[in-house]
Amino acid sequence: MTAVLSVDMLSAGPGSSRIIEDVSFSLGAGSVTGLIGPNGAGKTTLIDALTGFATIFVGSVTLDGVALAGLPAHARQRHGLARTFQALELFDSLDVAENLAVVARPARAPSHLAASRPPTAPIAAASVDASADAVAEPLAEAGRPEAGRPDGGWSDGTRPDSGRRSAGRRGGGRHGVEPWRPGVVDAGRLGLGSIAGRLPATLTHDERAAVAFGRALAGTPKVLLLDEPAAGLDPADRHELATRIRRVADGGVAVLLVDHDVQLVFDVCDHVLVLDSGRIVARGRPAQVRADPAVRAAYLGETDGPDGGLGVRPGDHSGRSGEPAGDATTPLARPGGGVRRVPPTPPMPSASPAPSEPPAPSAMPVPPELPAPSELAAPSELLVLDRVTSGYHEGPVLREVSLTVRAGEIVALLGANGAGKTTLIRTAAGQLPLSGGRIVVLGEPSRRGGASALARRGLAVVPQGRGALARLTVRENLALAAGRRHRGDIDRVLGWFPPLRDLLDRAAGELSGGERQRLALAVALVRRPRLLLVDELSFGLAPGVAPRLLELLRTIAAETSTGVLLVEQFVAIALRVADRGYVLDRGRIALSASAAELAARPDLVEATYLGDAPATPPTDQP
Repeated sequence: MTAVLSVDMLSAGPGSSRIIEDVSFSLGAGSVTGLIGPNGAGKTTLIDALTGFATIFVGSVTLDGVALAGLPAHARQRHGLARTFQALELFDSLDVAENLAVVARPARAPSHLAASRPPTAPIAAASVDASADAVAEPLAEAGRPEAGRPDGGWSDGTRPDSGRRSAGRRGGGRHGVEPWRPGVVDAGRLGLGSIAGRLPATLTHDERAAVAFGRALAGTPKVLLLDEPAAGLDPADRHELATRIRRVADGGVAVLLVDHDVQLVFDVCDHVLVLDSGRIVARGRPAQVRADPAVRAAYLGETDGPDGGLGVRPGDHSGRSGEPAGDATTPLARPGGGVRRVPPTPPMPSASPAPSEPPAPSAMPVPPELPAPSELAAPSELLVLDRVTSGYHEGPVLREVSLTVRAGEIVALLGANGAGKTTLIRTAAGQLPLSGGRIVVLGEPSRRGGASALARRGLAVVPQGRGALARLTVRENLALAAGRRHRGDIDRVLGWFPPLRDLLDRAAGELSGGERQRLALAVALVRRPRLLLVDELSFGLAPGVAPRLLELLRTIAAETSTGVLLVEQFVAIALRVADRGYVLDRGRIALSASAAELAARPDLVEATYLGDAPATPPTDQP
């Protein structure tokens, strides 16, 4: 395998911040390498550093012998490095054909550049046809316009005249690459012919994703970096994406795939890198990486329980209502107790031998019937989601999700990054509309636009990234949250968080990570909420801080009968304080049971984070 891109001891980050430390790897022509890791690991930062959007402090990046460090982004692209973006960054003032032309190579290169073209250029040049074939058929459906589609805010769906002028000529000959000229791309070869004349603002999410993928291929890259290409896709579209990626690699392109869908990565990639806290902690073939203890720790947190469990003692917690967690009266609990598991999605295309066949549908547990609408809001049930589907303009993220939270209990909502946990929090809080199902909050049906009304009735949210205003002091944040009605509760809340008493006159932005999270909880609790939604309390905290905060949250829930929906990526610390748990996998509930039962079956939990283990892991080395 010929190494096309080589990264050696790279340290990089945005501005002056170092996020990536001592990262080394290589990408070979015709191979697909996966890059996975938990939230905040630095995956997108690494892609930014390779493509010129982040600062390289130490180390080297070479593409076919050309040193890329110090070159601007456009020069790296012209040397054969292409990428996609999580947010599907397109030029909104240019139509689809012009978006492709911006990155396409000119039909005829200057003779002095043609003579000095690297030896592997024929591979890249030949790969454009293979790449086009790889995307044309799967994208043809996504590229088909729909009659009467809204124009997304444009009065007539046409291109503004300023669009072409904004893509003006560049200076010539710098950085060893040819001056910019409009290229020529057959949009039809990329499956985009039917939407070639439309503006990005008029396209659906799937169509925009198709344009982003096609634009990356239009420059005949030698290396393709894909950042979350499966975001927003349903299982059928993910299967098509896997096929597309393999075909691109078969055309001689080196592919780096970053995606939250770890099963997709393991199925389609030849090798996998695992990034955690900016460093590579594991590498190898998919089966080897999946079995690596460092990978389990990165995704699941501590895994030091007895018999390989997740460190939760059976019977540690039970619901405040007096019913044992996981009782059959819980909407998604398996009758008779135990962990309920839904059937897995079909495997993706892979370059390696296919894994063993999944169990027959009859071998899977059959989910029980959900309660009738009249039974949805029992007095102790503070939050009920019944077959909820919701998402964003790009498409649904949650699909038929059902769960309950009772007074005085902590319910853990677990799942890998990208599973839909934050989307569920926003939906339950009235910040996102429903496209299916129903939600009952504090005994009443929730409606769109009711976020402020829910807050007045007793719902509080601790958002991911901390819920305090950075420029206000601790005292001012608490006073603002308490208002006149709850001003007398500030002292009560400070009793739970004694360290904040000495910080009352310090700006929230000057606090440490643990102090800011304590303040975020205090701000939410000062209004005496009946239902508390906590999103990733452990995010960005030192290892010893998060468990102490969660134990405190356990105490508060017991003392106040507050129901808590605790969103966490790390399984072990969440299950230690939770009564029950649900595991989200790609927008659907994959598992539900008591905390003790989930902790006793780490194999099932791991499968939702890291994919199903193959029957016989390969033994050959990468």
